[in-house]
Amino acid sequence: MSAERDDIAHSGAFSTRPAQFETEEAEAEECRGHAEAGFRELAAHGPVTGERVLAALEAAGLEPDDPRLSGSWEGFGDRAGEALDEDAFCDILPAHEASLVRRALTGRLASEDFGAFRRRIANLFYYSAEETSGRIADYIPELAKADPEAYAMGACTIDGQRFELGLREADAGRAFCVQSAMKPVNYAVAQELLGATMVHRHVGREPSGQSFNEITLDEHRRPHNPMINAGAIITTALIKPGASVDARFDFIRRVWRSASAGDACGFDQATYESELGHADRNFALAYFMREHGCFPDEADLHEALDLYFRCCAIETDVRRLAAVAATFANGGVCPVTERQVFQRETVKNTLSLMLSCGMYDFSGEYAFTVGLPAKSGVSGALMIVVPGVAGFALYSPRLGPKGNPQRGVEFSRRLVEAFPWHVYAPIVVDPGLG
Repeated sequence: MSAERDDIAHSGAFSTRPAQFETEEAEAEECRGHAEAGFRELAAHGPVTGERVLAALEAAGLEPDDPRLSGSWEGFGDRAGEALDEDAFCDILPAHEASLVRRALTGRLASEDFGAFRRRIANLFYYSAEETSGRIADYIPELAKADPEAYAMGACTIDGQRFELGLREADAGRAFCVQSAMKPVNYAVAQELLGATMVHRHVGREPSGQSFNEITLDEHRRPHNPMINAGAIITTALIKPGASVDARFDFIRRVWRSASAGDACGFDQATYESELGHADRNFALAYFMREHGCFPDEADLHEALDLYFRCCAIETDVRRLAAVAATFANGGVCPVTERQVFQRETVKNTLSLMLSCGMYDFSGEYAFTVGLPAKSGVSGALMIVVPGVAGFALYSPRLGPKGNPQRGVEFSRRLVEAFPWHVYAPIVVDPGLG
């Protein structure tokens, strides 16, 4: 292990743990104990004021718009310059926010030293920006209009610690279409509605070893997996097939909003129309699958394709996409809202297929070198899940020969070199250390 990586492994900078789930409300006495512990930690380093409390929360990666801390931001903000004793601190701090505030003030969140985490991730981001190879996807004319220099990254831990970076000022908030990054979400939605057994009667779970839009089926006459076009068309067809396309799309967008910490996702009408007008391959796939009986009986081929194209044109940014990745990292619970979006079994299945099939026919190489569940899209989107730790999102339109964003892949490689997050990293760490 390099000295740099050794520092990370033993610095206590991260607390990897099982996903956090909704819990029953704590007793009043317990909440008071959390508040007192938080106050004592802050008081050990100087007078406690409302301003210091809020600065400490922000330094821990918790933002002023965090819905879990709305009472704290308002209460301590109203008394920003006032010195507070323990009783005043406990009176201001809402009981249901006390546990999170204590963990933030005592360094017990997923990223224990958020400032150091942010700086290290920023270094990886700017180093990966030096990768300038690749070309923009042009088989969908609207995608060809993307800015090749755009580069952005968002991060969200399983405790809702968040930040975004952009290579240029406008990049961090730049909107983009998710394209194939929608496939894990639609697969998860289909499982939630029907269960994994029913879903996999219609779609397999093996890597295809071929291009994402190859006209082929497995030995059971199913698309190979939900992360390629054929499989994603089928999982989309399984989502509420008896409802109208508009109603189904509204439902899927509500799921995206829940997983995105309550931030609504947009819709790029121009990309939708552009893709619809250049969709011969996907239509060929759909007719081929209908010929072989892949669709459920109640599904309409044209409606399924229309819904699929709409889902590809969902518009987001790295902040919201990182929250989606963190929802998967957190066992289906959105870290920022603490709402359960997906069941644990759904998440396990989805991450398994993201790891084995999420990066087109580069998936085996990515699993070998990076070893994290991920899903890319030809728009330049990339969603990376570090189970039990965090979610990352990147946007860079320059694609490599397999259709993945070159800078995103480079960032991924550097990420697992800097942090012991490869799925098999724990078994290669020297057990005598730490």
